[in-house]
Amino acid sequence: MQLRIRGMHCASCVTTVERALAGVEGVAGASVNLVDELARVRLPGGGPDALVRAVESAGYGAEIVTGTMAASEAAHARDAERDAEHADLMRRFLVGLVCGVPVVAIGHWEMIPGLPVLAGESLRTAWILSGLLTLPIVLYVGRRFFTGAWHLARRGSANMDTLVALGTGAAWLYSTAAVALPDLFPAGSGRPFYEAVAAVITLVVLGQAIESRARGRTDRALRALFDLAPETADRVTPEGTETVPVSDVRPGDVMLVRPGARIPIDGEVISGASEVDESMLTGESMPVARGPGDEVVGGAVNGTGALTVRATRVGADTVLARIAGMVRRAQGSKLPIQRTVDVVSGRFVPAVVLVAAITFAVWYAAGPEPRLAFATVSAVSVLVIACPCALGLATPISVMIAIGKAASHGVLVRDGDALQRARKVDTVVLDKTGTLTLGRPAVAFAEAAEGFGGRELVAIAASVESLSEHPAARAITEYARAEGVSRREARHFAAHPGRGASAVVEGRRVLVGSPAFLAGAGVGTAPVDA
Repeated sequence: MQLRIRGMHCASCVTTVERALAGVEGVAGASVNLVDELARVRLPGGGPDALVRAVESAGYGAEIVTGTMAASEAAHARDAERDAEHADLMRRFLVGLVCGVPVVAIGHWEMIPGLPVLAGESLRTAWILSGLLTLPIVLYVGRRFFTGAWHLARRGSANMDTLVALGTGAAWLYSTAAVALPDLFPAGSGRPFYEAVAAVITLVVLGQAIESRARGRTDRALRALFDLAPETADRVTPEGTETVPVSDVRPGDVMLVRPGARIPIDGEVISGASEVDESMLTGESMPVARGPGDEVVGGAVNGTGALTVRATRVGADTVLARIAGMVRRAQGSKLPIQRTVDVVSGRFVPAVVLVAAITFAVWYAAGPEPRLAFATVSAVSVLVIACPCALGLATPISVMIAIGKAASHGVLVRDGDALQRARKVDTVVLDKTGTLTLGRPAVAFAEAAEGFGGRELVAIAASVESLSEHPAARAITEYARAEGVSRREARHFAAHPGRGASAVVEGRRVLVGSPAFLAGAGVGTAPVDA
């Protein structure tokens, strides 16, 4: 069972959610991935509602990923959510930037040439202005940190939000007290640190916006797999054909696949003949002939003939959907090193809070005057610097990018753990010739029979094949272009699926195709010695 998790920011969030799910009665195991925001739970019995309640009680959002939702729909919904999250983070960052720049300028006015000297009432007025400008940064830009930390604190947990909220909250309270109640502080010790609050919150939000964009980019290869399947299909009815969403197609429905269209579902051809490009599945560059009784797969590209196909597998049961699901599971799998990171991060935040408290106590007890100011700044520095963002994101983002990049090149990784073990591979065995290719055919050389010139042969063949979409036809026309051969006008073109093509060039009927096609037309062929 899978759940979409909302509100996670760091490795500590992953640990918190995993503990919440593991605490539900009947759960045999739970694994949470920070990058794809999915929780994978083994729940032999019981309902999923308890899982959602457990996650929500931990301070995060959750929803069950149902099998009825089309994989492509789920991927696009996730994209929309991430785009909205990225836009929201960028808005917060811009507010923080606009309000924070003058706050930082006031906090370090003595280092900026051209600014007037601030002292006495003018300095106090500048500090009050800094406090007012910091309010929208704390209340709007950094609100998610404080609300997240509060929800977790009520449940005895902590994460990155806790570190940012404690650090910036302590600095803001100290600064506000120093400005509003200066008599409480020894002379010279009541300097506010609003610039630290503004800079930390704004930069952490910028970091989260960059992470959000990085997470979205890791899904590009997977989205490309989903996009191989068309969104609509032409269903045959007694009245004719109707265009329907692919999600409405059921096993047994009869579909019309027009020339050049992608096949929407897995099925069996019941009429028609064509060549089908299945390279997205098999890696073979040449189309294969398909006719009545043959199986076709969703996502493959139909050639020049129309096919009538009876649907046998639809939705999540298609070969393409199963491949995409395998890639998604591999992207979400945890490497041994990542499981070690999760264990460390689970104890990381409490340890950092303890270190910050010790830092404050040492500086306050033995530091120079103003001790309270130095102690506060030192403790805040420990809290905000120790945010474990990279700790939780580095490994899963690397795994997702590597598996996605491999998928875009036709290499499917079934388990992320294979990537970690691959460093020990010293021998690669390929099961057949032609595995390592450019993925498309190319003309190696052209040899003409007696009575023809080589360039004339290429010109005639390219003239016919320029009207075809077959990969071999494109190879011939590209070869003619590279050799500088000019094509001639071809008329009465006809494609013969699985065999070749024909046309009339300069009054002569020309056949281009397989030896069987030429022999069937009474044209003698002889092997060409390479």
